[in-house]
Amino acid sequence: MNIKAIFNVIGVLLVLLSGLLLVPLGLSLYYRTPAMPGYMSGLEAFLITFAISLAAGIALWKLLPSGIEKLRDREGFAIVALSWVAVAVFGAIPFMLTGVCPQFIDAFFESMSGFTTTGASILTDIDTAPKEVLFWRSMTQWIGGMGIIMLSLAIFPVLGIGSFQLFKAEIPGGSTVQRMQPRLAETAKILWKTYLVLTLLEIIFLWFGGVDLFDAVCHTFSTVSTGGLSTHNQSIAYFESVYVESVIILFMFLGGTNFALHYHLVSRNFNTVFSNPEFRAYCFMILVLILFVTWGLMETNTKEDPAEAFRSAAFTVMSINTTTGFGTDDFNEWPDFLRVLMMAIMFVGGCSGSTSGSLKVIRFVILFKVIAREFQKLVHPRAIFHIKVGEKTVDPENLTNVVALTFLFFGLFAMSGILLSFMGVDLTTAFSASVATISNVGPGLGSVGTTGNYADLPVLGKAITIFLMLLGRLEIFGVMLIFLPATWQK
Repeated sequence: MNIKAIFNVIGVLLVLLSGLLLVPLGLSLYYRTPAMPGYMSGLEAFLITFAISLAAGIALWKLLPSGIEKLRDREGFAIVALSWVAVAVFGAIPFMLTGVCPQFIDAFFESMSGFTTTGASILTDIDTAPKEVLFWRSMTQWIGGMGIIMLSLAIFPVLGIGSFQLFKAEIPGGSTVQRMQPRLAETAKILWKTYLVLTLLEIIFLWFGGVDLFDAVCHTFSTVSTGGLSTHNQSIAYFESVYVESVIILFMFLGGTNFALHYHLVSRNFNTVFSNPEFRAYCFMILVLILFVTWGLMETNTKEDPAEAFRSAAFTVMSINTTTGFGTDDFNEWPDFLRVLMMAIMFVGGCSGSTSGSLKVIRFVILFKVIAREFQKLVHPRAIFHIKVGEKTVDPENLTNVVALTFLFFGLFAMSGILLSFMGVDLTTAFSASVATISNVGPGLGSVGTTGNYADLPVLGKAITIFLMLLGRLEIFGVMLIFLPATWQK
């Protein structure tokens, strides 16, 4: 394991982070929010964070040799896992210095939730927090949605960290995602350009809909990244607008779609987009779920007006299915079978190569095909059946990866839920918090309900959920590898 090369790349990413910190630093100059008693103002906090991040980044980058040209898979996974932890630690500093999250564990929770686009929070009064801190909170989601390493590949390919191992380890969907261009830096640029276009479009749509520019930008960051952190305690319900909800539904859907398909759509490769089996399954699942939840809300008299039932069902299903986590309605007050359904669809998520969390639709498509093949083998034991997704045959190695990842995902969810319950957390909260964080959704059931507030969890419980957020965002294997002794052996 080339440890020096690992920390060299982490140094590059911290330099990039310091550059990104200039944006909230500029906002703090504009807003000049007074400091809370005993704490720093936003201007002081972001200035200090910028200086620390830049100094640490330059020191690691310049003092340690790169060795990136000899990067192997295990170094790639270690770089991604450790750099995300490092970025989240440095990103937590403004929360602590301003007093928004005085305790490190809370600040780290808030930062990790942002960068992993989970949307969970420990803030109890969001509306009173300094605007520059709320902006940074939203911006962390936007950065994490496409990935800090993907951003570095797009902006700084000359730094020499363009490695496919890093690409595979960070992008949601991992081995199921392919390059769109031979050069990795070009693929990163295409993805980020698409991301930027979606971001600008939603800001314009929300701004024209009467949302002030600050809220429009922050909620756009949270939507296209499928993060879900809001600048208001009531989340999207604050706006009381069908138009705003409709815009956010549209962009949550687009955020949960494979970004390669956006590229093909712009390139007018319509057949590639609409024949994609994962995209078709994604659309079908969302449509069926919205209709079923609408029926369930009306059948149980939870919502008597059909239009209101459809509005609530459409927003909630899209928010949970894409792992965004925005809320307009408290689904904790829905009938039990719908609450269980909301928890179940947290496991699915959107498409591979999207900003969505959880297991992804493509893996469930493959798992159902594996199950169907086993039934076929019982009927025709001597026949050989290949699993195909669209026109492509799935490699046996990828089948093993999908089955193993699914097993690990459910196993870690169950184990974490049990650990949280040992700490005195009620079962509903414990298991829903577990699935909501490892799926990068945010809100769950019980005390971590629709607003996704985790303030009441014990310190060790917060540490577990922080770890689950990282596991979910980097799809488990890359994080677990750093705990294996064999990974660090020469």
